[in-house]
Amino acid sequence: MHPHLQNIAIIAYVCAMGLALAHLVQRQTLVHRLAVLATLVGWIAHTLALVVHAIEIGGPPLGTLPNAVSVVVWVVVLLEMLVERQSGVTVLGAFVMPVVVVLSLKSSVARPVTLAPALGNAWIWIHIALALVGIAAFVLNFAGAIMYLLQERQIRHKRPGRFYHRLPPLQTLDRWTYRTLALGFPFLTTGLILGAVWARTAWGSVFAFDPLAFFSLVAWVIYAGTLAGRAAGGWHGRRAAYFAIVGFAALVLTLGAGLFLPGRHGA
Repeated sequence: MHPHLQNIAIIAYVCAMGLALAHLVQRQTLVHRLAVLATLVGWIAHTLALVVHAIEIGGPPLGTLPNAVSVVVWVVVLLEMLVERQSGVTVLGAFVMPVVVVLSLKSSVARPVTLAPALGNAWIWIHIALALVGIAAFVLNFAGAIMYLLQERQIRHKRPGRFYHRLPPLQTLDRWTYRTLALGFPFLTTGLILGAVWARTAWGSVFAFDPLAFFSLVAWVIYAGTLAGRAAGGWHGRRAAYFAIVGFAALVLTLGAGLFLPGRHGA
């Protein structure tokens, strides 16, 4: 990826994170506008970096896991800007941008391992793209869960803090975590199914061990259990928020395993 554009994007995301956190504490309109502007600048620079890289390699910028993580970040920032604009939740960036910055820095320093030796197969591109969209939705799911627990704690202790009037009502946040879970799960599921079909062809077995595939399955099980609990078991509120955090932790382990551990995905 173009290093200068990538650095501009990361610097802008860091600035956006700082401004978003400042807005969460101070609740000043000017600070929020500056945070939105920094986010947009970072996203535009990020978009240009991905486009330039795609032109250089002659295909989608998904060939290595760091690039794939970078695409996740690009989708997350796009979703954050759209959701914040439509929902009016101006503090969303304070909970999403720290994740964006961490993932951006991780993707910029990780070794550029190739995801798979058969990336010429169109099904592999679809497998990767669907999985990445699912992960992006789960970042918003995680942000909603953190906001829910923070707001719920203030209400439970009957001592509203400075964030009480900045965060949406609990019912809104609970509905948010459910919708983002319902959005991300089908993408992740379809991506994993296509990956399993490819693994049987490329590796000779669906059950061949790979760190990235293993932790992806763990994350899928957690999210599947959470979705089933919400749909059939009446789970909501604090329990659903805790499971959203656990599921996201599994996704972070998945990305970490792919970036830093040897496996069949890397070449």
